Amino acid sequence: MKKIHNESGNIGLIALALVAGLVIAFAGTKAADNHKLNDAKKPTSTTAAADLRSSLVTLGVQHMDLTDQAVDAALDGSSNAAATGAALYANGNDIGAAVGSVYGKSAETTFDSVWKLHLDEFVKYAVADAKGDGASKAAALKAIATGYTKPLSAYLAKANPNLPEATLEKVLGEHVGMTAQMIDDHVQGKYADEAAELKQADQHIATIFSTLAGGIVQQYPDKFQN
Repeated sequence: MKKIHNESGNIGLIALALVAGLVIAFAGTKAADNHKLNDAKKPTSTTAAADLRSSLVTLGVQHMDLTDQAVDAALDGSSNAAATGAALYANGNDIGAAVGSVYGKSAETTFDSVWKLHLDEFVKYAVADAKGDGASKAAALKAIATGYTKPLSAYLAKANPNLPEATLEKVLGEHVGMTAQMIDDHVQGKYADEAAELKQADQHIATIFSTLAGGIVQQYPDKFQN
């Protein structure tokens, strides 16, 4: 069983690992939520649409896997923590750039801003988790909900009318919860549970990015259905 280090320096590296998804996380694991979001048509088989879906799904699954690796490395004080965190951060930059490529530089800037808030609050969550400070964990999750989940859901729904705001907010909250649970499992030494959560999270994030691609294709048919 791995030993968990509580030093703030090591835990600080977890910031790079805990971004709960792109554009970020607006598809859920529950059937009802998937049904609502899948009203946004899936990409067609045309090359542009298929390439968009493949690229976004790849980035999404890579994000989730790097998240788990960076969480483990940071909490355990592993020698590769900095490198793993840097790889996750680079993946996040790619996702932000993808948002900007569709919706413009202003959208990318907005995304980067809420990304930073979310990242900082999950650092606080991880530190509190390692210390057994339940009140600070709850405060961090509340800050994410008010400063990240709600405004990002509203922004994405406004940018793409195919994505319902209420559903975005609900499933984005679920995605944040999954990330928090992975941290909890690792801190408690429940590595099998953590692995099971990661498997579910990979499936979840693939749905997220596939649905995002579908919404974009539906919004801009002339660009992708050629």
